[in-house]
Amino acid sequence: MSSGSQDSILRYGDPLGFRTRIGASRPDVVGGAGDGCFRVAARAAEAQQKEGVLSEGDQGSTWRLTADEGATMNGHDIAPFPLGYLIAGVAGDLSSRLEAAAGRARVDLAGTAIDVSHTFGASGSFIHSTATATSEAASLDVALTGSLSAAAARSLLEEAMDTSPAIAFLREPARSSSFALTINGRQRLALGGRQSVGGDFADPFLTLKPPRPEGLQGDRAILEKPGITEIGEAPQIPFASTGKRYFTIAGRGTSLGQGRFATETWIARPGMSHFRLLSDDSPADTGPSALGLLSTGIAFCFLTQLHRYVEAQKLAIRSPRLVQQTAFTGGADVRTEVLDTHLFLNGDAPEEMHENLLNMAARTCFMHAAAAASITPAVTLRLKGELIS
Repeated sequence: MSSGSQDSILRYGDPLGFRTRIGASRPDVVGGAGDGCFRVAARAAEAQQKEGVLSEGDQGSTWRLTADEGATMNGHDIAPFPLGYLIAGVAGDLSSRLEAAAGRARVDLAGTAIDVSHTFGASGSFIHSTATATSEAASLDVALTGSLSAAAARSLLEEAMDTSPAIAFLREPARSSSFALTINGRQRLALGGRQSVGGDFADPFLTLKPPRPEGLQGDRAILEKPGITEIGEAPQIPFASTGKRYFTIAGRGTSLGQGRFATETWIARPGMSHFRLLSDDSPADTGPSALGLLSTGIAFCFLTQLHRYVEAQKLAIRSPRLVQQTAFTGGADVRTEVLDTHLFLNGDAPEEMHENLLNMAARTCFMHAAAAASITPAVTLRLKGELIS
């Protein structure tokens, strides 16, 4: 799976995240009603590192984004962990919907801070091919400031929750979840009766040049590691367990105004590092959209679980890559429309092992578990520091 330090996501000395193409327009669903499709081409790099190129619609900007895991999962801990993208996507999208609702109501919303936590479960064994991921519970603590009444604050939050595709991603299963599999250049049927009908994709990394920065970048880092670590020693994550294990992803974000949102996120375990992610849902386009971050996190999480299964089974499979499309609808008919994953595998393992690998990655991916679950987040609302609901 690793090709040495020459395949590190830091190999060119570039930032962890940057724009690779300046777009003309963003999907309508970014911060508003309408539809939008997000395409992520992602690959496994050195150890547990991942690199992806996010395209926001046909006319939007493209962004190079990265992920890693901590030492507890044999990673280098240099880029955000995949589930941190979920936290940043949910918080950033909800903040944008709050700003939009306040604008429509002509309400003075001076500031927004959102705390998010999401608990996941894992059971079974990678070694015995029985591992399974579950999405268990989520909570939001929303703090607003400004010259608005408690009733107005409650109304804004209700409208924002009901029009946010990121919240819909938690509340209701995706309408369509499908897969396609290519093994050593030959397409094969995906297991489980969820074969993609979204058309064929070529392996993008056979022709894609290494992503490099283009044009002016924003005034803030898109991805960064602030040097904050949870107190204690990080526990090793086992490949097998006799019981169900639970863990919580936490995050705290603040609106920077005009559609921009900065989220700090971490795994709520001893020794785990914090990371910061920036989203921008405004026309200024200084960073990926919140829904773009969420979409990228799904792709990175899938590759992480695939890598863990390859490690546990010691499979002769190398250089996994994928192309993933996610489609959302915002507004009154809010939903996750499509989650479609095209996986490209190469190696000397028997063909049935390649096929089983896709099935196991889908079953153990926490983001796919969230996309298939119906979770109603517990929500608290604060106005100018006072708890109002």
